[in-house]
Amino acid sequence: MFNNIVRIKTNFKPAKIIIACLILLTILSLSSIYSSLHQAGELKEQEIFYKEVMWVAISWVILILFFLLNYRVYFDLAYVLYAINIFLLIAVDLFGRSALGAQRWLNIGGFNFQPSELSKIITIFFLARVFSSQTNKGFLKGALFPFSLLMINVLLIIKQPDLGTAMVLVLLFFLMGFASRNKKRYFIAIIIAAIMLSPLAWNHLKDYQKKRLIVFLNPNAEPLGAGYTIIQSKIAIGSGKIFGKGFLSGTQNQFNFLPERHTDFIFTVIAEEWGFAGAMVLLLIYLLIINNILLVARYQKDNFAQLILVGMACLFFLHVFINIGMTLGILPVVGIPLLFVSYGGTHLLVSFMLLGIFLNIYRQ
Repeated sequence: MFNNIVRIKTNFKPAKIIIACLILLTILSLSSIYSSLHQAGELKEQEIFYKEVMWVAISWVILILFFLLNYRVYFDLAYVLYAINIFLLIAVDLFGRSALGAQRWLNIGGFNFQPSELSKIITIFFLARVFSSQTNKGFLKGALFPFSLLMINVLLIIKQPDLGTAMVLVLLFFLMGFASRNKKRYFIAIIIAAIMLSPLAWNHLKDYQKKRLIVFLNPNAEPLGAGYTIIQSKIAIGSGKIFGKGFLSGTQNQFNFLPERHTDFIFTVIAEEWGFAGAMVLLLIYLLIINNILLVARYQKDNFAQLILVGMACLFFLHVFINIGMTLGILPVVGIPLLFVSYGGTHLLVSFMLLGIFLNIYRQ
């Protein structure tokens, strides 16, 4: 009977479902970015839109390339990729380009590249390698060693500063750790130690990061300052009501009340134009992607492949949950883009890379 259940589940063809969802998200992304740059009947900053179209085209090519590359190569290269990532993060600190108060980008051939985004996929490889090859090796090798290496990465990213990505990497460590065959109490011990030491982190936050946390608790503390974006985001989402105002008809969007809405706050454009119904369709698409990744992970015999898929699903979930939570004001603003929808080249490339790897694992 169990074999029949497995056969029934695999007949759903998770790969086809995910590709269909990805096509829908690509269409939604380009239309929403177009709308976010459209004011007074005119497309503003056309360069941004055309650049995103280019990134989307490149990302689909990247997906095919990673689909063709055997996923086992990442097991052999995990530590090498980790070292390269550390090198790139140090290069950002020394030679990186600054924008909006942060130094997160390297300029390569005229394109801005964000190594902290690459850290997400490399962290998944690294943790999958460590957790799959060090099963029940004790607290030091099974938990503390990989956590210490990860924190080198995290601290370099915090210095940029990019608190959102650093937080995602730490959460990935614990989620993948709990999904591994290592003893759960090792990770619980690290969590308890981290909670006890967390008050010390306040003094190391940048002033704008402290303001974001204060505004999260009370957006009206600075209604025209740090709290402005959150207030306008809530207004935009609420004004969409059930079915929205229609494409290019969102007032908060078209009258430019919300800054940088084509990046981290793209969800407000979707919610205002397509309403609660449109937002639910978006969440359903994400649910289908994450659920099918976990479905394939469940029946993997290779522990390394299984952990890659679990890390992938966790990363996608964190991006969706944190980003939408930011726009609704139920989470602090930490600069996490909306999965496959927000404007941004490196983020899009990394996300497509991961789905290319998923397709390769599914094919094996």
